[in-house]
Amino acid sequence: MKRLIILLTVIAIFLVLAACADSGSAQTDAETGQSDLQALPTVLDQNEYVLYQNIFYNNMADDYIGQTVTKEGTFTRLTDAINGRTRYYVWGYMDATKCCDWQWEFVPTDPDSLPANGSLVKMTGTIARDEAAMDGIWFTDASVELVTAYTSGSNCNVDMTTMDSTLERVQLQNMQCKPGDFKGQTLRIYGRVLNPTTIQHPYYDNVWTQPFSTEAEVPAIGTMVILTGSWQGDTIQVGRVEATADY
Repeated sequence: MKRLIILLTVIAIFLVLAACADSGSAQTDAETGQSDLQALPTVLDQNEYVLYQNIFYNNMADDYIGQTVTKEGTFTRLTDAINGRTRYYVWGYMDATKCCDWQWEFVPTDPDSLPANGSLVKMTGTIARDEAAMDGIWFTDASVELVTAYTSGSNCNVDMTTMDSTLERVQLQNMQCKPGDFKGQTLRIYGRVLNPTTIQHPYYDNVWTQPFSTEAEVPAIGTMVILTGSWQGDTIQVGRVEATADY
């Protein structure tokens, strides 16, 4: 009987210690604003970046117009309020430095069947010139094959955390130019803390900045963060600040 009582006492002590450990961990997460974010699937492809440069900057587009090809990249939607349309992209970076990105705009055959923003996909379409495209060239009649689903999306109206840094800047410009079209919409944005009321481009200075207001604790200057909130006038009313590693 004594052995049984001792055994039960030891088990009870371990259960109490485990509960305290779990409670402390949850409190730390709440205090720091960190969460278990799913890694955003991102393609690194130097050849794709070179091709992108050749088509859009080196006057070699005519060599590719009419070709039907498949592009693998991260999928996202961009809300183009300036032109009154939703745009669809697959994108990636040249390499791990994320200094140079590429993004292919496409016109999906079935927009309703597209996966969540941030998913890794293979897009197959025919490259064509069109003034309606953001940069004058896009992929038409495009089909999309899901490779890896992204499940950390917030279901916000605008989710800039699933965009490369160029698309994030374009989305932000749309919001700054047409603030009334986005008023009250929920959003997420990724960048570095410039000061307690301003976020900036995640990797480079003087590319874009955006003011925000929040009652949450803001990490130190230079910290990579995801802000979740709503668009109010020309600022973001932030309800959640998540410090995160390179994203």
